[in-house]
Amino acid sequence: MTSHDDLRRAMGALIGVPPDHVTLFWRGRVAMYAILRALGIGRGDEVIVPAFTCVAVPNAVLYAGATPVYVDIDEATYTADPAAVAAAMSPRTRVVLAQNTFGLSADLDALGGIARAHGAFVVDDCTHGLGGTYKGLPNGAAAHAAFYSTQWSKPISTGLGGIAVTTDPGLARELAAIERAAPAPSVRDRALLAAMLLARERIATPRTIRTGRAAYRAVSRAGLVPGSSSGGELTGVEMPESFVARLSAFQARLASRRLATLDAAVGRRRAVAEGYSAWLTAHGKTAPHEPDRALHAFLRYPIRVWEREAFVEEADRRGVLLGDWFHSPLYPIGEDLGRWGYRWGSNPVAERVSREIVNLPVDLAPDGREARAVHELLEACVDRIA
Repeated sequence: MTSHDDLRRAMGALIGVPPDHVTLFWRGRVAMYAILRALGIGRGDEVIVPAFTCVAVPNAVLYAGATPVYVDIDEATYTADPAAVAAAMSPRTRVVLAQNTFGLSADLDALGGIARAHGAFVVDDCTHGLGGTYKGLPNGAAAHAAFYSTQWSKPISTGLGGIAVTTDPGLARELAAIERAAPAPSVRDRALLAAMLLARERIATPRTIRTGRAAYRAVSRAGLVPGSSSGGELTGVEMPESFVARLSAFQARLASRRLATLDAAVGRRRAVAEGYSAWLTAHGKTAPHEPDRALHAFLRYPIRVWEREAFVEEADRRGVLLGDWFHSPLYPIGEDLGRWGYRWGSNPVAERVSREIVNLPVDLAPDGREARAVHELLEACVDRIA
């Protein structure tokens, strides 16, 4: 039994699919691309995506030869607005992407009904959602196909990593063929990733992570180390040469071990989130919405603020590591979104939210210092919180 087999079995048991319905890739965006290719998505097809996402999502659509169609979000959940999805459906729509935003599932019943009426598939983007649930089922279990990420900030982290699952035997065979044909990551990339993982385990603190985050993003985009995004993914819409790769053995071994800690990791994040929500409610502010149908995994804890730059500066001064998802409809791209087919003004809710959103940390050290710093930040900036 290989480490990949162990991970397939563990992930299949979690989601409720056979092990051979689980395929493993170098990054989550590669898993999404593989699903699109396995579904036969290509030129002339449209894929509906929320206009509050990472540029990796439309990139995967464009790499497959299809066209991303952006829809506005529900302001309460930050997930795709079903009414906007229904209005965007066309005879060319093949896939509706149901993004779990910050760890909260989209309304899969509503999206599924819209998609089925047009002969389209729902693909559950669970890159934020591993560990959450939808109507009592693990995120990803209620859709035709789903994909996950084990990137640095996720509850189960292998530095980089992507997992695709499906309930469809035929689609599972197509995905397995794509995985078999994918090359292994280069020896250099595997070695660098392993070294970065070891360093993170040994020396990572909120201070070192905050100090190193900008540097890591810069060198990964320059191609000097493996990262979530390469420079080519942020400057154009052509698929980088080394984009498609399968998961390495050491990533699979690490993911298998850490999957056993998923419930505890999500439980800790939810406990931190509950503390934030209690504070916000007590101060007359708006806590993130958690509908009855879904259990929020709280990969990030989103709040809306006025004068965001001043809020971020105060957080930096106090040593609080804020997240910056999604300060643009296609994070981290700023103004020039036209090359990805995005038209400013077309999704007013998403565009307004992207100007106001910040993410409080939920993966806090157990000594309580980070939690105190965050609550002191909130107290100091209470008038800037929506």
